[in-house]
Amino acid sequence: MPGSTRPQRHVGLVTDPGLSTKVVESLTAALPAMLAGSVRDDVCWKVTVHSYALPLEDDGNIEIRKHSDELKSRYGWDFVVCVTELTRRLGETLVVCEANIAEGTALISLPALGPVRLRRHVAGAIVHVVGALTTAGARDRNRATVGPLFEPTKREVTDGGKNAYLELTRVHGRLRLLLGMVRVNRPWRLLPSLSSAIAAGVAAAAFGVFYSSIWNMADSMSTTRLAAVSVVAILAMMLWLMLYNGLWERPRDLDQRQNAVLYNGATVLTLGVGIASMYVMLFCVVLLGALTIVPPSYLAATLEHPVTWRDYAELAWLASSLGTFAGALGSSFESDYTVRNATYGKREQERHARATAAN
Repeated sequence: MPGSTRPQRHVGLVTDPGLSTKVVESLTAALPAMLAGSVRDDVCWKVTVHSYALPLEDDGNIEIRKHSDELKSRYGWDFVVCVTELTRRLGETLVVCEANIAEGTALISLPALGPVRLRRHVAGAIVHVVGALTTAGARDRNRATVGPLFEPTKREVTDGGKNAYLELTRVHGRLRLLLGMVRVNRPWRLLPSLSSAIAAGVAAAAFGVFYSSIWNMADSMSTTRLAAVSVVAILAMMLWLMLYNGLWERPRDLDQRQNAVLYNGATVLTLGVGIASMYVMLFCVVLLGALTIVPPSYLAATLEHPVTWRDYAELAWLASSLGTFAGALGSSFESDYTVRNATYGKREQERHARATAAN
C-alpha cells in the first residue's frame, strides 16, 4: 500500500577471502528479491557482504557465535551468515550448513555444495538458512524448507528447535563434498606454479623428439603399455609432491582419522587433476614439436614402415611420460610454500598448517 513502511531485516554475509567472496558478491544484488520470494515478503531485505577470515578454533573449526554479537553491533546486522571454504563436521556428521536460531547465526560449507553450479547452490543455501533463522511463524518457515536443490544427497535434521542443519548422506553426499573440496582447491592453479617441474618435463620430453631410440620404443609398445606408463608417471609425480612437500596428513588419533581420509582424498584428486593437465600440455607441445621437426620420410625410414599421425602420437605419448617423471624431480626446486599455495585454498592452507603443527 502507498505510504506503508515495511520492517527491515539486515543479513550480513561473512565470506572467506577467495572463491567464497567471489561467488557471494555475484549474488548480492539478487539475494534481497530471493529472500522476499522464498522467506518473507512483508519485510525489506538488505544484504551486505564482508570478506573476512574468521579465526579458527584449536580443532580447526569456526565458531561463528563467538563473533556474532560484535559483528551485529558493528554493522547493524540482524543475522550473520558465514560462507566458508572449510568442511563442517558435527561429531560424526558432515553438514552442508547449520543455523543457530537462538543466536541468529548460520554457517555454510562451500565444499559441501559440490563442484558445479556454485552460484545456484550458494544462493539456495543462504535462502535456506535465513529462512531457518527467521522467527515469523511456521507458514513462512515452511516456505524455505529443503527443496529439490538439496536432493537427493542431503536431508534436514533439527535439534530441539534451537538448531537446524543439513546433513550429507553417506555415499552421494561424501562424493559431492570431496569433489567440492577439489573445486575449492582449484587444481588448475597448480600448473603455472610448478615452473621448475614444467621446465624439467619439457626438457626431458624434448629428448624423445630428437632420439630415434625413443621412436622405436614407442613404436614397439602397445596402447595398453603406453597407457600404463602414463598412469605410473602421473602417480609417481603425485607421490613425490605429496611426500616431499608434506602434503599427506597423518591423523593424531582415531577421532581424526575420518577427517584425514577426507582431506587426503581431496589432496590426491587435486594433484591428480593438476598433474594430468600438465601431462596433456606436455603431450600437445611434444606432438607439435615432433610434427614440425621430424619429417615423415625420416621417421618412416627409422621405423622401417609407413607412418601415420598415430606414430607421431605414440612418440609424443611416451616422451610426455618421460617428461612427467623428470617433472617430479624438477618440482623439488619449488618451495614448500609455492606447492602448498598452488594445491590448497587459503582456508585449507590455514587448517593444514594447524594440523601439521599439532602432529
